[in-house]
Formats: sequence, structure tokens, C-alpha cells
Amino acid sequence: MSLIIALIVATIIVLVRLFRKEKPADVTKAVLVKRYVHPGHSWLKITQDGDVIVGLDDFGQSVIGSIDEVRLPRLLQKVRQGEVGLEVRSGKRVVPLRCPVTGRVIEKNEMVLNNPSLVNSSPYGDGWLFKVRPSKVNVQLRNLFTGRDASRWQDSERAELGRFFSGTPALMYQDGGVLLKDLAEKCSDEEWAAISKQFFLVDSK
Repeated sequence: MSLIIALIVATIIVLVRLFRKEKPADVTKAVLVKRYVHPGHSWLKITQDGDVIVGLDDFGQSVIGSIDEVRLPRLLQKVRQGEVGLEVRSGKRVVPLRCPVTGRVIEKNEMVLNNPSLVNSSPYGDGWLFKVRPSKVNVQLRNLFTGRDASRWQDSERAELGRFFSGTPALMYQDGGVLLKDLAEKCSDEEWAAISKQFFLVDSK
């Protein structure tokens, strides 16, 4: 009888340990927890170890269109909040993007370098761009949007884009009111220059 009880107790202990076993942290899923968005449509997420993941937000990737190439800063390069720190290319359009944080680049997302379309399909997940060891990040967060403020701001950006194309609505939307795919390629050079300056805060190339 005591042997049976011991076996039962041992089985229960093993099962409890299995259920309590935690899955390893997934850096890409962590992006979904809390993001801070820069007015130039890059975003950041602070990891548990205090480093920062950087990406391009959903609005930005939808306006740019199919990402064909990602050009990231070098490892250990110093990037600064508000300054151009990377570029993405869609067809003939090369879009400089402003960095949302100051610090040194400690990791680049090799998956995105090999498959840039991940920025389109998973901008807050596998499509993150690089990781930074930040400097005084708490001060920098004051310059970014988060939570409801970020949602309201992005809604206003979508409305502003609609007003931008109010004279030529067929250029902006396809059936169902969804943003036209590869909008950047369909714009004139003058229209794209205005979009780059207004929404990405940069001069177009």
C-alpha cells in the first residue's frame, strides 16, 4: 500500500512541475504588450532586460506598401531619437525613418533582412527591425505616444491621409475602404514627397 501511495505522490509531483513549466520568452510577441510610437511612425517596446525593440508601425507599412529591402544601422552604431536611423525600400521609393530612441544598436533582425515582407505581414511581431541598448529611455518616452493617445493619434493620421487624397479618392482606397496596396508606387513624385514630409517627417528619395 505504501508503495502505491509513493507512486501516486511522485506522479502528482511530476505533473505539477510540467504544468508550472514556463515557455521561453518570445521577443516578437512581447512587442504586442505595450508599444510607444514616434510621430514618424516607428515604434519601440521595452524588453524585460531594459533593452528596446524598434519597428515600423502598421500605418507606416501600409502607406509605404510592399517592403522590398530594409537597411538597418550597423551593430554598435549610436542612433538618436528623432534622427534618421534606417531606411526601407518599396519599388523605386526609398523611405528614411526616424528612430524612436537614443542608444546603441545591439542586435538586428536577420529574419527581416532576409525576408523584408515580414514588416508588412507582422509589423509588431516577426517584422521588428533592431534592438537598442537605450540611454535615459524614461526621459525619451515623454516624446512618444502610447495607449489611448497612440490610438487616437493614429486615427487622426488615417483621417489626414484621407483628406490628402480627397481630390483623387480612387488613388487611396480599393473596394471596402481598405488602403490601396503599394500606394507609394501609385503616387506621383510630388504627392509622395508631400506624404513623406507630413507622415514620416522626412524628405523623400
